[in-house]
Amino acid sequence: METGLIAVWESERGSAVPEGPSVLEVLPGIGLDRARFGESRSSHRERLGSYKAFERVPGAGMADIYADGMVMLSYDEMDRLVFIEIGGETAVSLGGTQLTGRPLAAVLEELTQGGLTVDFDGDSSYAISSTGVELFTSSPDDVDEPAGGVSIARTGRERSAELRAPVAGRC
Repeated sequence: METGLIAVWESERGSAVPEGPSVLEVLPGIGLDRARFGESRSSHRERLGSYKAFERVPGAGMADIYADGMVMLSYDEMDRLVFIEIGGETAVSLGGTQLTGRPLAAVLEELTQGGLTVDFDGDSSYAISSTGVELFTSSPDDVDEPAGGVSIARTGRERSAELRAPVAGRC
């Protein structure tokens, strides 16, 4: 039997879950459908299964990694969820648009056709306006590659930049 974050998503969605990887749904300003901003670290640890804790940014407190390192949850000094990062191998959706696992160009086109503004930072990320969501790529010149990861912050890019720092092998 599967354990961990992805298994929780599948089990809580019931028999309507299609075969294949489970999709994590982004709820702008709220977090994910199963991990919401402001919720406690202890509630996630109880509910989401096996995790590893580590210091993401020196002095910023411990982050918890779930689902074999593909979902990272960061907390404030009161152990409340403030930032989410998801590796590109995990299926992530925003308002019906799958953000990962397909060419970045197709994702960006679908988002803009849906009325969202997407801004490229000139380096490696695309901020989806008014959502707190950013898509990351290791190949900004090759939009045929899928996004390498997704970050979600309650207040958008300014909070994302404050919490995000490179970690080898992680999103």
